[in-house]
Amino acid sequence: MVEVAAFVDLLRSTVIVVVGTGLLAALAGLLTAASYRWATTRAPPAGVGTIVGLSTVTGYLSYRLVESRAFFEGVPLDHQFSAGFVLATLFVGGTVATAGGRLGDRIACEVTAIPRIDGDGEAVASVRAARLAVSIELPDVIDDADGYRPVDPALRRAIAGSTVRLPHGLTAEQRRDRLERHLECEYGVGYAAVVLDDDGSLERVFVGQQSSGLGSMLPPGTAAVAIRADCSPDASLGDPIEIWSTGDRIRLVTTGRLRTTAGSVATVIVERDRVGDLSPEHRYRVVTRPDESTDGYAFASTLRRVDETVVTLSVDPEGPLAGEFVGWLPGRVLLVHRDGEFHPLPADNETLQAADELWVLARPDHLTESDLTSAPI
Repeated sequence: MVEVAAFVDLLRSTVIVVVGTGLLAALAGLLTAASYRWATTRAPPAGVGTIVGLSTVTGYLSYRLVESRAFFEGVPLDHQFSAGFVLATLFVGGTVATAGGRLGDRIACEVTAIPRIDGDGEAVASVRAARLAVSIELPDVIDDADGYRPVDPALRRAIAGSTVRLPHGLTAEQRRDRLERHLECEYGVGYAAVVLDDDGSLERVFVGQQSSGLGSMLPPGTAAVAIRADCSPDASLGDPIEIWSTGDRIRLVTTGRLRTTAGSVATVIVERDRVGDLSPEHRYRVVTRPDESTDGYAFASTLRRVDETVVTLSVDPEGPLAGEFVGWLPGRVLLVHRDGEFHPLPADNETLQAADELWVLARPDHLTESDLTSAPI
């Protein structure tokens, strides 16, 4: 009777542990699938809930084994009962973790109002049979976008000749937007432009990288330096400044322009040969100079976040621009250089003349569609 009672107690403990670890695995699979669906709005990868649930069960069994050197008191680790306990625990944990992952996905879809698309069934089979998805093959040659840094050749080769699937029935503008967003998100390019024919077929693809850092925004002969400084409260981006030393000997170190401030650190733009006069160990005082501030740096910062860029166009006597109005050009003409003089923001009815140099703010693909050659600034 004593042995029977001991066996019953052992069996009860085994059932409790198996059920408990199964619930733990189900909870882990549920939370994993729900979190993935909520964060990405996509269905979790197949088996991810099962793997996480089994990992949780394995972790618990390993902890119990390390703590007591056995799963149950009086039962050796190499006993058949211990082996059966491990197999049963893993089987139950994997099964309920799979179910928990599916339940968590459904719960996340209901809570966040994400529609679930069934990959099987008659409707999907009909769509596939009708070939309603449009396959677009990218050109074998990917061009560089004017006004942007060139993309790595290996990345261009990866883009060239690839196939993109789009829904059927999209307009030409929607198709262009989908393709551009696909290139920017899938391949990590800073800018992508797609040129379509009149019938909606793909003609050319332009890609480029956005310039990073301050190098592309610095005037010639200048450098950007971070210093410890007390800035004037009314100082703003692009203001002309004076940098004064502090301490017993107060003197004017140099002049420049303010780029940005972050607490007690200021980034200033100074002449390149004066960089050595500024030390990171010293603290300076930044004072705005009695001069007109400029919005050029703010404009350059904004320009780096949009698709438009500034390019130059030359008016050839035999080219398509000679004799045309400024307003005919795509984008916005910022400056016309003519006979040694600069004419900012010309009127739309200004007639272009041979040998004019133009600075135009426009999207590179709009210039390409208009058959205009350009050079980056």
